[in-house]
Amino acid sequence: MSLKLRLNILITLLLLGILILGGIFSLNNARQNAIAEIRSAEKLVLYLLEDATIKNKNIRHIDKNTFNLQYLGHMRHIRIELIDTEGKQIDSNSAKFSEIEDEAPYLFVKILNHLSSKWESSTLPLFYDGKQLGSLIITPDPSYEYAEKWKQLKALMNLVFLFFVLVNITVTWVVSLALKPTEKIYAALKDLEDGNLDTRLPPFKTVELERIGQKFNEMVAQLQSSIQQNHRLSQELINLQEEERKKLARDLHDEFGQCLTAINTDATVIMRASENKYPELKHSALAISELSKHLMELVRGLLQTLRPSVLDELGLQSALEDLIIPWKKRHADIDVQYHLDLDNHLFNDQINIAAYRLLQEALTNITKHALATKVTIAVNIESRAKQKWIHIFIEDNGVGLNSNQTFGLGLPGMKERIVGLDGKINFTSQDGTTIEAWIPIK
Repeated sequence: MSLKLRLNILITLLLLGILILGGIFSLNNARQNAIAEIRSAEKLVLYLLEDATIKNKNIRHIDKNTFNLQYLGHMRHIRIELIDTEGKQIDSNSAKFSEIEDEAPYLFVKILNHLSSKWESSTLPLFYDGKQLGSLIITPDPSYEYAEKWKQLKALMNLVFLFFVLVNITVTWVVSLALKPTEKIYAALKDLEDGNLDTRLPPFKTVELERIGQKFNEMVAQLQSSIQQNHRLSQELINLQEEERKKLARDLHDEFGQCLTAINTDATVIMRASENKYPELKHSALAISELSKHLMELVRGLLQTLRPSVLDELGLQSALEDLIIPWKKRHADIDVQYHLDLDNHLFNDQINIAAYRLLQEALTNITKHALATKVTIAVNIESRAKQKWIHIFIEDNGVGLNSNQTFGLGLPGMKERIVGLDGKINFTSQDGTTIEAWIPIK
């Protein structure tokens, strides 16, 4: 649940609580006012009627003109009836007011009646010469008072509702303005997650957010510095490793390779001499020759792994072809499609090694893990953002990358080599595995 929604709900509940308390207070106030108004009107009417009765002692009979109650319709809180001794109504003040404007709802009236004591009628008997002619019955009628209180309460509720709407709109607007910078913070975190270490937060007007922004920028700057330093160290280690491999390959070629060549030559000489003078040595000389040739093949394979000589002699494109073609022959069950278009450019040693090792590691992973039947390889030069790049694309239709599967240092090593040269590399796994890398040509 968002903070904005939570604040709106909290304010709504608070206002509803205030509204309920205000409603209870208003109902109680309406009840007290209605009682006061009606009791006051009842006392006034009783006083006037008693006074009129005293002044008209010679009333011999009663009719509509005796008290002219029909002209007292403005006495809305009191119902006055003139009845004879048989209980028949002769006159009343309610003839003109059978309907009440803005009558209060039934529930509102029921609540007020429940909160108030029962309204009792007052009776004023009329006598002449000791004989009762009839009675005046005064009955409190709260309908008009309830209708008036309902009208006031409805106006108050409308005002409260308007206040409620305005408060929620204001809170939503203020919170939206206050939380708007969080969108920038989220976008910066997303860029950071995507590897953009140049991301920085702008200054904020709010003191709290400004402090967060400053700490975020300091953290990213420190992280960027650490990662760059790690990249430099990793690149230096890679360079040292390649130098060691190059030195080892040179030593194997110059020392071990030449010794094996000499042994093979001597074995050949012995084998020729044994044909005439020492036939018993022929078998041993042949075994030595075959063993030396086998060791020379092993050394040649080691040299190819440690430092492909074709990479230094003929360049990157020829080295990649020399890597792909034998691999394709060894895996005849895999359909290998490749396209190399580097225009026979000569690149620096770091680029050559990074591109070669990337393809070498990818082919090794395909052999070990992919179970693929088709492999597509494309290496070419592209121009992007005023910069030339070596674009390497390797795709297979194998089982794909499994998060639970361990590949050792292969994939991290690929990424470290490319990123160390300010390049980019992406691994995707959907219906197989795709590796796409861009190495800037410097």
